Amino acid sequence: MEGKNQAAHIANTLAVDVHAGNIKPGDMFPSERDLCDRFGVGRSIVREGLTILQSMGLADHSKGKRPRVAEPTLSRVMMAASDAAQFFFKDNEGLAHLQQARLFLETSMVRFAAENASNAQIAKMMSAIEECDANLSDIKAFRIADVKFHRALSEVSGNPIFVALHETFVDRLMKGAPIRVDFLAHNKTSNAGHKDILSAIVAKKSDVAEQALTAHLTRNYDFSFQNSLTSKSKEVSL
Repeated sequence: MEGKNQAAHIANTLAVDVHAGNIKPGDMFPSERDLCDRFGVGRSIVREGLTILQSMGLADHSKGKRPRVAEPTLSRVMMAASDAAQFFFKDNEGLAHLQQARLFLETSMVRFAAENASNAQIAKMMSAIEECDANLSDIKAFRIADVKFHRALSEVSGNPIFVALHETFVDRLMKGAPIRVDFLAHNKTSNAGHKDILSAIVAKKSDVAEQALTAHLTRNYDFSFQNSLTSKSKEVSL
């Protein structure tokens, strides 16, 4: 068995141990020496296996300390996938593609929310809108509140995959978005969009909610796409 296959085998075997409850979240994994003896390999292969395990979201590894078992959650797995995919979304073109994918996902979620959102879930979205209003001139704080609004929308479905996708990619999308010169006006327009979406959800008008969300996200998508075109034009002219 070659080195990479050996490392993958170690990671998969330990992952089975974690999911079976043989090693509990917070426990230390066996020492490198013990793992070397167990699998009949050298330390470098064991370390590579533990690195793979960390990328699977099952190991917390602090420098100078033995890795501990991480709580096996979908969000951790998706975050690991996000870290692996970050290079695909590092430029304007990648961000535009991500915005488009987000549009397809959230239009379904907003229709569901218009039909099923509880008073508590509506209140959570309203709280995020109020936080946005209070931080229109603070880009970082506004973006955090913006993410909260869309996360609250994703939570209405009760589907952990939607929530994990939101945490993984929407948060990265917001952090990677370029700062507009007219950011204050943009933030005001963006939060007005949030209010239109929520009004439609409260009125239980799924078609109107979808239209409002589409208009809201398309503005951001068009901005990313135009930036992408501008960047490509500059590359061609050089």
